Amino acid sequence: MNITPAAVIHMLLMAAFIYFIVLHCFYFFFIALGALGQRSYHQGIQFGEFKRISESPLSMPISITIPAYNEEKLIINTALNMLNLHYPQHEVIIVNDGSTDQTLQLLLDKFELFPIQQSFKKHFETQLIRKIYRSHTHTNLIVIDKENGGRADAINCGVNLSRYPIVCEIDADCVVDKNALLYMARPFLLNRHVIAATGIVKPSNGLVVKDGEIISRGLPDKLLPLFQVIEYLRSFQWSRSGLSKIGCLLCMPGAFTFVKKDIFIKVGGANTKALIDDFELTVTLQRYIYEHKNEGDLSIAFVPDPGCYTEVPETIKSFNIQRNFWQRTILQSLIWNRDMAINPRYGMVGIFGFPYFFLFEVLSPVIEIGVILLAPIAYFFGLATLADIGLLFVFGILMGSLTSVFALLLQEKTRLREEKMSNLMRLIIAAFTDHFGYHQIHMFSRLVGIFQLLFLNDTSRTSLQRVGFKS
Repeated sequence: MNITPAAVIHMLLMAAFIYFIVLHCFYFFFIALGALGQRSYHQGIQFGEFKRISESPLSMPISITIPAYNEEKLIINTALNMLNLHYPQHEVIIVNDGSTDQTLQLLLDKFELFPIQQSFKKHFETQLIRKIYRSHTHTNLIVIDKENGGRADAINCGVNLSRYPIVCEIDADCVVDKNALLYMARPFLLNRHVIAATGIVKPSNGLVVKDGEIISRGLPDKLLPLFQVIEYLRSFQWSRSGLSKIGCLLCMPGAFTFVKKDIFIKVGGANTKALIDDFELTVTLQRYIYEHKNEGDLSIAFVPDPGCYTEVPETIKSFNIQRNFWQRTILQSLIWNRDMAINPRYGMVGIFGFPYFFLFEVLSPVIEIGVILLAPIAYFFGLATLADIGLLFVFGILMGSLTSVFALLLQEKTRLREEKMSNLMRLIIAAFTDHFGYHQIHMFSRLVGIFQLLFLNDTSRTSLQRVGFKS
């Protein structure tokens, strides 16, 4: 039987059509599952529970580690935000990772830092520590000045000096709700088998922040970060919540991750060889869970309550750099841990999680950009009809927009809903239009990232230019 070029083109287009249907069905399923998980979470909270956590001397102390490299526009607000969180006992460890701007000097001046001699157990080898400082004004603040070694190296350095049983990793461009530690400590207190936890992360662009306190929650003024608000809502809030419900969470955002210190040490800490350590750390923790079943029913918790806000790119250049970087990170980790893929030993993570991330996180830019290039060529040469192109358009673009609107409307049932109708309308418009241009730019950035990692072995890291909070 002869297979003609027309038949090949037709089969590829139909395969893409089926791919888009399955992709958006999964999105709808995970968003719905995440919404049910959030409802169940809130129904399980007892009256006065967080008040008891905030007042109990038995609440587990938390060490917050903040890696900082050239963060002069944000570091003071972030530090004040962390220091003023409502929790019985926590320390803040800022690791100045060889900054070349005013990051360290701003900290020295603002918090009246003075050098100290401090002994600690060196769990991880890190770049050379120049000095360790403590604050005259905030006794729970430590600042470490060290040679540059990257984010993972800075986190490991902070953990070396940490004193408490739970370690919180948070980026220097983040601020969180005042009660965030209470929410995040809860799963550890309720279940001793919880080894790590993460929560909701949202863009901070549009927040008004003064002295580390969130004054108001607005939307970004620019279109690019507004589209990212929708993306974070759809992909990083609801979808991750849904994946966690079936035990397939493979990426705890580095912007907001909590891990038991003893487990963090056992798995070797943050991987300094990884492009970014958050995805690799999550996969490593999942591996630990299934390879240490003798320790009990270990798990990673997703807390659909606290709001952590992180700055997102406001220029196409920065956006391309970030998404290219993220794509290389995911692909690198999946390759490193490929022995877990479709492996029953690793439960749902191996059987479903790895195939899902490979098919719909790694391959999606290849397929979507391929269809964008192939469809008009096929139509021009008479190898596809307008009906074929229309189906691809409906299921590749319109269904994506409907998924975004679905995620947005579900958020309006939560405490994170928009207070102003004008803001809600802006988000609805963005949700309907984010698959018309923004999504394609996103896919192209990721496609380039795949090419650079697989064919150029590009493991370079690029820092993003910061904008800073509104004040």
